[in-house]
Amino acid sequence: MHTLERIYPLKMDERLAADQATLDLHMQRYAFASGLLSGERVLDMACGCGYGSALLAEQNPDKQITGIDIDPEAIAYAQANYQRDNLRYLCANAETFADSLGFDSIVSLETIEHLPNPQRLVDNYASLLAKGGRIIASVPTTPTLDGNPHHLHDFSPRSFYALFRRHGLTPKERYEQIQRWEFSGLFKKGKKEAREHRSEGVGNAVLGYYRRHPLYLLKRLFSILRYGPSNRYLTCRFSAD
Repeated sequence: MHTLERIYPLKMDERLAADQATLDLHMQRYAFASGLLSGERVLDMACGCGYGSALLAEQNPDKQITGIDIDPEAIAYAQANYQRDNLRYLCANAETFADSLGFDSIVSLETIEHLPNPQRLVDNYASLLAKGGRIIASVPTTPTLDGNPHHLHDFSPRSFYALFRRHGLTPKERYEQIQRWEFSGLFKKGKKEAREHRSEGVGNAVLGYYRRHPLYLLKRLFSILRYGPSNRYLTCRFSAD
């Protein structure tokens, strides 16, 4: 059930250390966001199966958390396994979701790179934001299109900040994470139940991507020379204050 797009912690094999490390990165982002929330109404956009929304709700019992995801199966799982008294889940499209009251804080972690039109998504976030509100968002800042078929865009810190600048929202607190690559099993073709981590076998897809997009290999090589064999993620609070 775990893929490059989603992790379901309650179904995770604790022996898969690489998968646990990825989950830890996600939870660290949510913990960072949790400490930056303001106001009473909080939106967790693209909440997946709900484990992050539950963390926000548990650490902020004075706030009302709304978790949104486009996947009805993920929302059903969240409602069954991660329900809290101050938390509700809705199945909706992030680009078109509307709310007449607005939200004091919007959390959008590892979401923007998945959407065809990132600016349209951020425009909708700005329309959902109450006056004086804040957005806590994250993206990978090293190349990912070759290794993750669910990612549609690459970002640098500058291009990430530019999405919010048109709405007068500037980056405040920043949180950077580094994830070293897992090399074992990159080209493995074994059965799923025998795999050692969620990205096992991804090397075959990467080589296929380079055959279709040969110039992207130069981008990858430049990133390796600059940052080493790792992925980097940037989480920021954006606000007008």
